[in-house]
Amino acid sequence: MAFAMRISLFALLGSAAGMSMLKPKLRKPERSRALLVTMVMPDDTIPVDIMLEHHMRMMTGNMSSVEAAIIDNRPPWVEAQSTQEPLLSRYRRSQGATGNVQVKTVNYTRMSALLSRFFGQSELQLFSKSVSLALAGRDAPANVTKLDPKGKAARLLGMLHFLELCQDADADIDMCIYMDSTTFVYRENQTGIVEVASQLFRKEPNAVVLQPPDLCTYTRTSEKGVCKLGNATGIYHGFMVINRDRFEGFAPMAVDEIGISSNFEDLLAEGLTKGGVEGAVRRVRCGGAFAINPYDASLGKYACQAPNPMSLSSLAKSMHSHRLSGAMRSGFAADYARFEGGAESAQALQALIERFESGNFPEAKHPDSVTNKCQNMCPSRERVNQGLAW
Repeated sequence: MAFAMRISLFALLGSAAGMSMLKPKLRKPERSRALLVTMVMPDDTIPVDIMLEHHMRMMTGNMSSVEAAIIDNRPPWVEAQSTQEPLLSRYRRSQGATGNVQVKTVNYTRMSALLSRFFGQSELQLFSKSVSLALAGRDAPANVTKLDPKGKAARLLGMLHFLELCQDADADIDMCIYMDSTTFVYRENQTGIVEVASQLFRKEPNAVVLQPPDLCTYTRTSEKGVCKLGNATGIYHGFMVINRDRFEGFAPMAVDEIGISSNFEDLLAEGLTKGGVEGAVRRVRCGGAFAINPYDASLGKYACQAPNPMSLSSLAKSMHSHRLSGAMRSGFAADYARFEGGAESAQALQALIERFESGNFPEAKHPDSVTNKCQNMCPSRERVNQGLAW
């Protein structure tokens, strides 16, 4: 009954009669406000603070504002200390003082409660006997489609915490953005993903989740000056933008089946589709901003086929002779001691980001060796030596 009522409400939004039945909202100012969320695992090799600072700089220009949250995901079956702990402790100490970045720890006893809140199902018990057996085993690769059962369980619960952060955010938050901690994002001038999404959400009243442009889309549309929405076949795991007010009309969402190995993005796309609103998930086709991920070896035959491809850590290390001189700009060099290469590697990562933010990256002409399907960097030492980001 409740599900049918949600569909009816959305059907009514397109007519004057329907609008008269809903309590009108005060018009929000043009200046948008976004919540940016990322997630870290104990064995992550890339400092979250350096990447998050990059994300916040490039997510928006001076026409909008963004605040951030880090999901600290420490599965109970992982005994190792988190590489990120000194950085997360720094954010926790300042939390409430600045209000810009909060740290949310994943609670592994709340799987059923969060599933019930967002998908109307609570039968999945994380610590049941069958699940405990499924969680025993090997380490998981980076690519979300190849995660083993325990890796999928950890990520599913972490992403449910993202939805919780979104729904519980301050009332004036317009959109919630999830971005993998290793994703790079670029903007031209003062037009970032937040401004682009805000504009397109206003143009497309049915859109609930937007997928950002990749490098190829950015290159093509920058030349033509086009900015529109296209159809999306699913939700990409590395980066999504959710219209907060519209999403609240869907939860809890109906899905056919949820299991310990369920992919969060598949569940979200299915739930939105069953909500009865056409075009709830759309792909952004705009110039001005794009997102791209580092090389991912776990993609196997779909990964970059360039000679000697480099992971993000290796790519940053290749900046060694080009890195910034002097001490770490953050002044917290000791915080990087748990990462391979310590403060030097962190400083090299800053140099890589500086190149990227300056627009020093190779042009994508798909299919080309500089990208994999326009979404992943395919690094070249030759190009790096020439001053490019990858």
